[in-house]
Amino acid sequence: MLFSKLKSTSFPKFLDISLKFSSIFRSNFHFYLNFFLFFLISGSFPSFLVASPKEVFPPSVQVPDVYQSEQILLIIGKPGETQGKLHFFSVEGGEWKTILSSIPVWFGKSGLIQKEKKREGDGFTPKGDFPIKRVLGKGNQSIRNLEYIKIRKNDHWSDVTTSKHYNQFIRQKEKGATPLWNSAIYELLIVIEHNTNPSIPGFGSMIFLHPWAETKPTSGCVGIKLTDLESIIQRLDGKKNPYFLLIESEDQI
Repeated sequence: MLFSKLKSTSFPKFLDISLKFSSIFRSNFHFYLNFFLFFLISGSFPSFLVASPKEVFPPSVQVPDVYQSEQILLIIGKPGETQGKLHFFSVEGGEWKTILSSIPVWFGKSGLIQKEKKREGDGFTPKGDFPIKRVLGKGNQSIRNLEYIKIRKNDHWSDVTTSKHYNQFIRQKEKGATPLWNSAIYELLIVIEHNTNPSIPGFGSMIFLHPWAETKPTSGCVGIKLTDLESIIQRLDGKKNPYFLLIESEDQI
């Protein structure tokens, strides 16, 4: 868990004070996220990872689910650019460890955009935090504690805004829906749970981390080499509440 494993005495005084007020905590969510990422990325994340969530956060504070994660796929891109880097961090033996680092990825042709502003067909990849819950693929996979859906010939995903199945995986053909069987980019994928629960028509669909052999932007997904994607999936563990964090930064790590 991100902050739950830190002793409350380890926080700077100003942060400890702020955490006493849930409204302040919510308004400064991205500040605390950047505070965590600073330690995580710098490799100097504190080793005294022993406290429970109740020891760190008062009862009045609603802790975002992302802070309960013990596996993070951090994807960073520069503003206005269509390429970035993926870093995989995991809690192993009570400490944060780097599993994979600086894996090249491609974004949509328009770059990154805040997830609330994402719209169907705009070419943007949504940024923000997204839980990792589902993996889809055409072959047999050894998946640890995550839902695995084996793709069949008639399986589709709807990106039709007027469909009642908009942004949903469906087991039958549907007019306008995208077939998953015929394309190499759906050989194996992790669903980036953007606009999936609920699915709001027009707010973006079919956002995946999927194989990408091209040297150009995607339509809005995050593209990655198949071998790198396979390495990630082999190490994911649903019991660690894994999350995607897609962020913009002027600096690459």
